[in-house]
Amino acid sequence: MNTNSKITKMTISVLLVILTFSAMFCGCSEKETVTTEITDMRQKFSDEKYIIHACGEIADESGEKYDYTNSREALENSYSKGNRIVEIDFHYTSDHVLVCGHAWGDLYLEGRQVTPGEAPTFSDYQKCKVQDKFTVLTFDDVASFMQQHEDLIVVTDTKETDIDTYKMIAENYPELVNRFVVQIYHATEYDMVKKAGFPFIIYTLYEATDDELTEKALLKAAKKPLIGFTFHTDLADDESFMTIMDKTDTPKYVHTVNDTSKINSYLGSGIAGIYTDLTDLNTN
Repeated sequence: MNTNSKITKMTISVLLVILTFSAMFCGCSEKETVTTEITDMRQKFSDEKYIIHACGEIADESGEKYDYTNSREALENSYSKGNRIVEIDFHYTSDHVLVCGHAWGDLYLEGRQVTPGEAPTFSDYQKCKVQDKFTVLTFDDVASFMQQHEDLIVVTDTKETDIDTYKMIAENYPELVNRFVVQIYHATEYDMVKKAGFPFIIYTLYEATDDELTEKALLKAAKKPLIGFTFHTDLADDESFMTIMDKTDTPKYVHTVNDTSKINSYLGSGIAGIYTDLTDLNTN
């Protein structure tokens, strides 16, 4: 082997070592490709603008309005007002049936409030009224509603559940997986949800730790083809945080905003969509 060949091989080896260490110190894998499927769903969210929170507010017979009901009446009302993206809270009864709801204390069984923090049995849940007024929903009820209304997209809020929940949904309702947009609460959950069969994932930051809110962590999370990041108005009003969000090149969503002037301000400043309890914004 001549001297030039030795030098060339040494140079290549040195370059490989440099590239390896550079990759390690960047600490980031390459950004995954944003598919047409992801782009199309992002566009649907952008066109719709509003993600109706917890099925949206609903009025009782006297006209008093309630939010966070996740009730049949609220879901039907939101859809009838033209809303096609609805966020729904899910949690398990004591005997492990997936149902809708934000807090057990919102339920009333035969006129008496269910003990806050204590999950009822499924049998009791079915007899309950939300705020002693509205009809409860199960996950199966929501799936049936989606089957009957093929343009509805549901954003999940399932913080009390685990990956087995999504495996169950994918197994029982494979035809609906592309119409659920799964909210994850930590970046590490992304791959598990994707592997369970759900292509559309939003990373919501309200449970994120300080370490997960650093620029490095958020830019790393954005390497996954998310439908978007969701965060509270406090963060949306933080200029330094929004500078980081802009660097992610990922759609941004803010929750929960019911003041129309603030909604318009956020939408005008580059926010892709708003989580809101209001259901009549599409009719204005």
